[in-house]
Amino acid sequence: MTNPAPITLPQLFRYWRALPHQSAAIGELEEDLAANGYAVAMRRDRPWFATWSQGGKQPDPVEPSSSARPTNPLTGFPFFSQLDNGPNGWRQCQTSSIAMCLAYLGAGGIRGDLDYLHVVQRHGDTTSQAAHQAALKELGVKARFVTSCSASQLQAEIRSGLPAALGYYHHGPVGAPSGGGHWLACYGFTPHGWIVNDPYGSCDLVRGGWEAKGGTSGKAQRYSYRNFNPRWLAEGPASGWAWLFS
Repeated sequence: MTNPAPITLPQLFRYWRALPHQSAAIGELEEDLAANGYAVAMRRDRPWFATWSQGGKQPDPVEPSSSARPTNPLTGFPFFSQLDNGPNGWRQCQTSSIAMCLAYLGAGGIRGDLDYLHVVQRHGDTTSQAAHQAALKELGVKARFVTSCSASQLQAEIRSGLPAALGYYHHGPVGAPSGGGHWLACYGFTPHGWIVNDPYGSCDLVRGGWEAKGGTSGKAQRYSYRNFNPRWLAEGPASGWAWLFS
């Protein structure tokens, strides 16, 4: 028989380890809270709690040696501002975000976003995924553009030592995000949100637009799951636009 007794948030997060099934459960809990309220959603017989509780049914992951264990956030992740790239820098967020990932990974000989921009421009426009795919192929980088990334997948990538470039809606309020999309680099996470380098600046995730622009204002930002995920996962829990690397 399922136990309907309620659980409190402090009890829940006592066991938080940022595992993929836990992250998935928290996403389900947020939806349950929004739809049914705290008293109902926090019962142990809710579907999200079944997801949370499946950890003991899964094999423990093999831990890498301490010398090879990736850090969270990824140590030494670089920051590049798109706004110092010249008159068209304002539209080069995807280029700067991917370049940060490449520079961290030591891939393709990329040390700055202008290095990568010059390669992209040989294949097309900075906003074109096809141009980036061709540029990455030229550089010998194994990467893929996806429109089905989830929070748990992104956490698994970072846990494996791999950053990602993410596309999200940066205009409009968090309840109705809009716009043509913007890109940033994600290289860490906490129980509360993502650790990102936003090449344009610091986004106002609640209202849309920008709190600060240029310089290093977008460096090491903490973008909460509550206000970033609706902008990144706008069409569902596995609908995130991302460049993933291997």
